[in-house]
Amino acid sequence: MLGFIPKGESMDRIEAMRLFTRLVERGSFSAAAKDLKVKQSTASKWVAELEEQLGVSLVERTTRAIRITDAGRRFHAGCQAVLGTFDELSAELRDQSLEPSGHLRVSLPVTFGTWFAAPLVTDYLTCFPKVSIDLLLSDRYVNLVEEGIDLALRVGVPVDTSARGRRLLDGGRRLVASPDYLKRHAKPKVPEDLAQHTCLRFSEVGTGPVWSFTDEDGTQHTVSVRGPHATNNAEVLLLMAKRGMGITLLADWLVRDAIKRKELVALLPNFAPPPAPIYALTPGNRYVSIAVRSLIAHLEAGLRRELRGA
Repeated sequence: MLGFIPKGESMDRIEAMRLFTRLVERGSFSAAAKDLKVKQSTASKWVAELEEQLGVSLVERTTRAIRITDAGRRFHAGCQAVLGTFDELSAELRDQSLEPSGHLRVSLPVTFGTWFAAPLVTDYLTCFPKVSIDLLLSDRYVNLVEEGIDLALRVGVPVDTSARGRRLLDGGRRLVASPDYLKRHAKPKVPEDLAQHTCLRFSEVGTGPVWSFTDEDGTQHTVSVRGPHATNNAEVLLLMAKRGMGITLLADWLVRDAIKRKELVALLPNFAPPPAPIYALTPGNRYVSIAVRSLIAHLEAGLRRELRGA
């Protein structure tokens, strides 16, 4: 299937296959060309040359969209297998003698990224100057393949089944309220009491106003909470809680200093909420480079050090 020979210097076989694979993933020539840092006209030319060499149509083009043909999908599957083997072998040989290098796109959640991960990434870049980075901070759940992300950190259990995940560490959560709020409202003694309180909630799609806890006997307690305020940003929930606007459930690392300063009070100590694990995710269809692997190891060590006791 891959016995064609590119004409002159018009096309590199591996890069053309890589371009076509990214075209299938991204759904447009402009996005695929941008990811591979080539002109859109070059991307279109490479695909046309692939089609000429193979003698089949891989892509049907219209003014607004593209459609991958059946032959294109078969070729895409073959490209993934060939590129996976090629990249793994190349990286294996390169990693034996080279220090981490290359350009990475890394996605971090805003609050956790700003407070903890971004400083560690900066330290890593200082140690490995041959690595460059696009550091993207967003609480939006990005698609690693579609957006060309090499590494993403997630707080909580990831839902992207196409990604490879490595659990870096387990973080806890705490139920908290300000002393001012507790002066105005009776302190909850069991999770069921939360139904009578004003609760500050995350507003992400797919998460309902239900909190769960496990008592010392292992019994599960689930309660529907209510309140007029919700946000998709943990730091805003922290601010609202400090100002006495209600009870909230946040990661240990986010509230521990406020508890030490007595700006917040930890509630229901005998009832454990679900943990807030921290995951490193990489695209499931891509070889993990030495730069990504070493950055994950650096983040894991640093986060364990920073969050110890959280």
